[in-house]
Amino acid sequence: MSEFYSLITNIGIQKVNEALANGSTIDLAFIAVGDSNGSYYDPDINQPGLVNEYWRGEILEIGVDSQLYAKTLIPYDIGGFYTREIGVFDSENNLLIIGKQPETYKPVEGEGSIKELWVKVFLEAINPDVIELKIDPSIQYATTEFVNNLFIDYQNHTHPDLMPIWLYDTNSNGVVDSCEFVDGGIFTDEQDIFVPEPPEVPELIMSTTIYDKDNDGIVDEAENIDAGEF
Repeated sequence: MSEFYSLITNIGIQKVNEALANGSTIDLAFIAVGDSNGSYYDPDINQPGLVNEYWRGEILEIGVDSQLYAKTLIPYDIGGFYTREIGVFDSENNLLIIGKQPETYKPVEGEGSIKELWVKVFLEAINPDVIELKIDPSIQYATTEFVNNLFIDYQNHTHPDLMPIWLYDTNSNGVVDSCEFVDGGIFTDEQDIFVPEPPEVPELIMSTTIYDKDNDGIVDEAENIDAGEF
């Protein structure tokens, strides 16, 4: 057996057999990670949970690549711990898969570094016939690095449709950050709307075309923006 691996637990085997017998499916719901109390251990199929769980999140995707897998995302603002163990739980909090994984440190911002961490667990021990695939195309995530790269070269943007940041900078700190929730509505709404000009229009601008998700030429009520700090 390889150094890092995952096992289906006894309760996992039971749930799979019940689903096969009943023609039902297993509702995989959560992925959890823990630090194993500071050192590696060999997972046991009788475990009811992780040795020392630090974080648990909803499964965002279940799919088939080369094999069946489940994925979740540990947000950038969660951290300050190592991950050495991993578990997959159903909606009734039964531990179905227990795994030993390479040590990874998840930092927090106060430590001088942040990162989002995707967690992907292969479910090779579970019969795919009893798993309902959950791939939601409406759930899309962009990493902090990706968003930052979009705006590094903002001065060279040549988009014809631009909206000034001052319209949406509601706390007047010079950027559209996580404090601002942008829902522009339909700008005309069959009436004249007075939009005051600022004393000085900042050089910072953001392209409407980036946020116009339904391609109707405006940022309207169909688009909700929480841009983070540009």
